[in-house]
Amino acid sequence: MSTHTDANLVHMINQIAANLGGGRDEEAAATATCRHLETFWARPMKHRLVANLELEGVEFSPLARRAATLLATRLLERQSITR
Repeated sequence: MSTHTDANLVHMINQIAANLGGGRDEEAAATATCRHLETFWARPMKHRLVANLELEGVEFSPLARRAATLLATRLLERQSITR
């Protein structure tokens, strides 16, 4: 992981995913977690988190990784729309 701050971001998404995942199927929980990130996280935080998806040794929970991957897809879609 590149910085202590990025470790904190991964820790936070893991916690958010755990809290929002209870009692939901995986896709619904990933969508809810992604929606939370889109709503409450600043753009630089989202981009740094997504960059960590490609790094080895980053300890995303499976649900958090799915939510971050969904976030990455949505960020790319928005970027292509605004160009």
